[in-house]
Amino acid sequence: MMAQFSVLGPRHVVDRESAFGELKQLALDNDAFFRNSSSTYGSRLAECCQEIALSSDLVQDLVKQMLVVSSKCDYDKHTPGNGYRSLISVCDMAVCQLISILRDCSQNRSNIMFRISHHCKEVEGFAAVLRFLILAYQQVIAGMEMFAENSLFPPLEGEYERYTSFLRGIESLDTSCFYARPLGFQFSPSVARIFRVIGFVLATYSLSWDKEEGPISSFLNSGKYLMSPEQRALRIVKVIRESDIEFCKGFWNLSELGMMSKWFCPVMAVCDMREITLHGPLPLRTKSGEIILVPEPSSHTGPRPIPYRMISVVAREGLTSSPAKHKPSPFLLIHCHGGGYVATSSQSHETYLREWACAINCPIVSIDYSLAPENPYPRATEEVLYTYTYILNNPKKFGWTGQKLVMVGDSAGGNLITSITLNLIQINAARLPDGIIPVYTPFLFQYLPSPSRVLSFMDPLLHMGVVIRCAAAYTGAKLDDELAAKGTLSSTNTTQVNGHKSLYQYVDEVQKAQHLDFDDSVFDEYKDEKESPVTENGKRKATDTNELTPTTNRIVAPKKRTLSQSLADTAAVAAGHAFDTVSDWFESPRTPIGINDKPKLNRAATLTPQMAAKVQQEEAREQETNFSSLLKLDLPRDPLISPMYASSELLRQLPPFYFVGCHLDPLLDDTIMFARKLRDSGGTVRRLDIFDFIPHGFLNFTLVSPDCREGSRLVIQRIKEAFFSETQL
Repeated sequence: MMAQFSVLGPRHVVDRESAFGELKQLALDNDAFFRNSSSTYGSRLAECCQEIALSSDLVQDLVKQMLVVSSKCDYDKHTPGNGYRSLISVCDMAVCQLISILRDCSQNRSNIMFRISHHCKEVEGFAAVLRFLILAYQQVIAGMEMFAENSLFPPLEGEYERYTSFLRGIESLDTSCFYARPLGFQFSPSVARIFRVIGFVLATYSLSWDKEEGPISSFLNSGKYLMSPEQRALRIVKVIRESDIEFCKGFWNLSELGMMSKWFCPVMAVCDMREITLHGPLPLRTKSGEIILVPEPSSHTGPRPIPYRMISVVAREGLTSSPAKHKPSPFLLIHCHGGGYVATSSQSHETYLREWACAINCPIVSIDYSLAPENPYPRATEEVLYTYTYILNNPKKFGWTGQKLVMVGDSAGGNLITSITLNLIQINAARLPDGIIPVYTPFLFQYLPSPSRVLSFMDPLLHMGVVIRCAAAYTGAKLDDELAAKGTLSSTNTTQVNGHKSLYQYVDEVQKAQHLDFDDSVFDEYKDEKESPVTENGKRKATDTNELTPTTNRIVAPKKRTLSQSLADTAAVAAGHAFDTVSDWFESPRTPIGINDKPKLNRAATLTPQMAAKVQQEEAREQETNFSSLLKLDLPRDPLISPMYASSELLRQLPPFYFVGCHLDPLLDDTIMFARKLRDSGGTVRRLDIFDFIPHGFLNFTLVSPDCREGSRLVIQRIKEAFFSETQL
C-alpha cells in the first residue's frame, strides 16, 4: 500500500521569486523613509531594513540550493516531506510575515497614530529570524557532503565525533528571536495561542527553581515577562541553556495537575488506575511452539507492580466486578505515553485517550512504565514486555477476546512500542501486535545532524538538546562533572551557551493574525481545505519547487469600516501605544533581539556557504559549553533504544506500521528514514501521514486546538485501519 501524505488547514501558494522581490522592495522603501528619522526607533527600523534587503538575496540563494536536494529525500514521490522541505517552509513563513509587517509600515508610517516602537520591534524580530536562517542554512548546505546520497542522516557506521562541528556551528547562534515576538509563527494560529500561555508559565515557573530569586523579585519579574516579549524570550533561552533533567521533569509534570479530562472529556464507564501484580516469570509461546518465560521486571530498582490505566467507554465483562451488559471486545489498544522517558504519565494523556475510546469503542490499556533517570533502560522495556505477556495470558481481565491487538505510542512511547516489538521478534514470539502506530517518534537516540533536527534550535516545543539529555538519562549515560555543575538555573549568566531544556519549555509571543493584502500577481490562494483537503485520488500533490507555502494567515479583501468600528480601532491603537510605553520600561538594555549575530551575517555575505560555515564552526569550537559536553556522550547503538540500528532481518518481520509525523517536527527525519529503511528491508509500511502546521506533542493539545484535534482524528482512523481491513472501513 502506498503511503499517504495528509494536509491540515488552509494553504496558500506564493511565487517565491516575486515574494523575495517584494520583500526587498519594501525594505528599501522603508529604509529610505526612516533613514533620516530623529526617532531612535526610526533609525533602528532603517538599519534593520538595510539588513533585510541584504538578507533577502542571501537566503533566496540558500533556499534554491536546498530545493535541489529536497525532492530526492522524500519517502516516495507521493509523500513530499523531509527536513529540507521543512526548513524551506520556515523561511517562506518568515518572508511572508516580514512582507506583511513592512507593507503595514509603508501604508501607515505617515499616520500620527503610527506605533513606531511596536513596528520596529516586530521588524527586528523577524529580521533576526532571517539572520539566523541564513547562518544556519549555510551550515546545512556545507554539511550536505556528510550525508550519503538521498539520505537525511550521515552514515550510522564509524565514529560520530566528526559530525559535531555541524551542530556546534548552529548551536553557537543566538536563538532568542524565536522565543520573542516571532515565536510560533510557523505553526497554526490555534497552536500559537497555546504557546503564549506556555511561554509565560515556563518563564515564571523557572523563577521558583532559581535560588537567587526571592518572592518579591519573582512577582515583579513575572509581570515583566507578561509585558515584554523580549525579556520573556531571554528568560526562556536561559532556561533552555541551563536547566537540568529535574527541572524538565518538574515543568512537564505540571500537566499532571489538571482536571481537564474530567471536566471536558467524554465520561467513561471504566477509567481508573490498576496494577499488574508480579506473578513470577510468565509463559510466552514461540513460533516453533515452545514456551519461554518472560522474567519479572527487576532492573535498577527491583521488582514491584506495574501500574496502568484501564479505559473503556462501556462496561465489558471482565473489566468490572459487577455484571456487565457488554461482552469482551475483539479489539484491544495498548498505549505508551510520551515524555522523553523522564516525565508525564497516562493521566496527562487521558484527554485524547478518552476520545479514542469513544471513537474506537474498544478497551485501552495505557501503561505507566517507570521513568528515568531513576529507572533507565532496560526497565521500561521490561515492564511493557511483561505487561504485554500478562495481557496475552489473561485477556478476559482486560475485556478482550484475544483477537486483534494494536500498539500506539507518541514520542518516546512510539520508540518504546517499536522497541518491544523488535524484542518480541528477537525472542521468536508467536504473537506480535497486529499493527504499530508510532506518532512523532524518535527512532535514533543519537545527536547526529539531519535537516529536520535543525528545527530544534527554533522550535517552540522541542529543543533537540532535551532529546539528548533524555537519551542520556534513559540509557544511564553519565554527564561529566563540568556539565553537572552547569545544570542549574542561575540569574547571572546570560552568555551564549546552551544547556538544554525541555518539551514544554517554550514559547512566548503572539503570532499576530495579520491580514495580508498581497497583489494577485504575488499571492494566489488555494481553495479552503475544508472543501477540498486533498486531490481527487486522496493524495496531496507535491509543492512546486518555486512555490512558497505560508499557511497561518488568511488573505481577505479590505472592508469598509463603520463609524463605530473606526472609533474602536482608534481606541485600540491608543491602547497599543500605552502598552508599548509600559513594555519599554522593562527593556534593559534596549537593544534589538538577536543582535549578537549581526557581524556573522556581514561575513556570510562575502563568503561561500562552505567557507562561512567553516569559520563559524572554528569559532564555536573555541567556546566549550555544556552543549559541547553533551555531544561527547557515548550513547549505545542498541536497536532496542534506537530502532534505526535494527538489522534488515529484524525489520522485515515487523507487523504493519502506520507512521504519523509532523512537517515542522525536529524528529521528522527520524520518521522518514526509519520508514524508508523498514520498506527497503521488506517490511510493511501501510501509511505515512505528515501533518502541516501542528507541533510535536500535538495530541496533548487536542482540547484547545482544532488543528490538533484534526490530527488526533486521523490517528483514530489509522487505529481503525490497523484493526480492520480497508474494505471493511
